[in-house]
Amino acid sequence: MAKQASLVVNGKAVAVSRGDSLLEGAMGGGIVIPHDCCTGQCETCRVRVYAGEVDARGTRQGDTVLACQARVIGDAVLQFDAVPEIRKLAATVSAIRPLSPDIIETTLLLRKDFTYLPGQYVKCKFSGYPSRDYSPTLRSDGTGERNELILQIRRQVGGVVSPDLGTRIRPGHKVAVQGPYGSAFHRTDGGRIILIAAGTGWAPVWAIARAARYREPSREMVVIVGARDPRNLYMAEALAWLAETGVASIAPTSSGGKAAGILSGRPTDHMPALRPDDAVYVAGSCEMVAAVRMRCEAAGTTCYADPFVASVAKRTIRDRIAGLLFARTVNWPGTSQTRSAAENLRP
Repeated sequence: MAKQASLVVNGKAVAVSRGDSLLEGAMGGGIVIPHDCCTGQCETCRVRVYAGEVDARGTRQGDTVLACQARVIGDAVLQFDAVPEIRKLAATVSAIRPLSPDIIETTLLLRKDFTYLPGQYVKCKFSGYPSRDYSPTLRSDGTGERNELILQIRRQVGGVVSPDLGTRIRPGHKVAVQGPYGSAFHRTDGGRIILIAAGTGWAPVWAIARAARYREPSREMVVIVGARDPRNLYMAEALAWLAETGVASIAPTSSGGKAAGILSGRPTDHMPALRPDDAVYVAGSCEMVAAVRMRCEAAGTTCYADPFVASVAKRTIRDRIAGLLFARTVNWPGTSQTRSAAENLRP
């Protein structure tokens, strides 16, 4: 068996070695497939296999595979979507406001315009803190400037960054931004678009929904959004706008409480029967994303998702004391209430 094979990537032919990853083979021929981690976790390097065979190494979804994991076993034709160039930019926090008991909207002001595709994510490093991944979005009323990054962040119990939003991290705080990353961005695929979100997974889904309504207003859309606590369904204004623009199937759900107009259960409990030409976008917990992916795989439906795992770390005694001092004196921007001391006690 010949040790060499040919890959045609976005129309350019390159000679590759069998056994190489698709990513290695393409880069060896001067073609840079967008990628981030190379561990099969970030999904940034997902490519479509139009012809030929590859060893998908368990990453196949429909006719797509992860280029960093899939291996060359023969000639193949691949294509990847063009995405904005990854950049490093300086930013400052310009506003912080609570959207719900657990969700905080944080706006970053960039020194330059920033381009990303609706649904992509960025790495943000607040000065003095470790880097975290967030999905830029729009405000609930659809506003947002080109030099703004609007983030929706959950206050994570045991978290390092989120508990300090509004206390140690205030307007003026410096942030290093890098990106964009991710493959779960809006595409004009043509079939029905199904958007499924839980918690702050609404951030990329709202960006995709808004783009889809403007770019392809006649495309059928299904929106399912959930939260354990119905008080954290903070997107009512956005859902109302979608309904006004003609989206007939909108399902807000809660698995941990009842409220008027809210369906009981998880988002997966209210998914429609899937069709092969559907395009499903899902963002939320790993468990929910995995459940949606399994249903899509069974139905032969294309599923787009970028995995997010909450980062939790122990906070030192010094951190806790500092948090208590801030909590007694600092008001949440836009409100007249201070955070309680108990909210800053982290394990």
